[in-house]
Amino acid sequence: MKKVNVKPSKFMSFIGFIVGLIFCGIGIFVAIPNLEIFGIIWTIIVFLITIYNAVNLFTKKGISLYQITVDDKKDNDK
Repeated sequence: MKKVNVKPSKFMSFIGFIVGLIFCGIGIFVAIPNLEIFGIIWTIIVFLITIYNAVNLFTKKGISLYQITVDDKKDNDK
């Protein structure tokens, strides 16, 4: 059995990071003042998504999205 980690590409991590920064700004300057507790929760979630994309963008190892287990055995039942 072989385990393969799947993570987003650098380009998708870059897009997610930029969009996350924009939404963090919206959360801090619009959502929190107008929506109170929901704005705080929303901003925290957006901040975590931005951190996830930043880690995948700026590090070699990154954080995998999911893991696939591949069976290396060949079927010889013919």
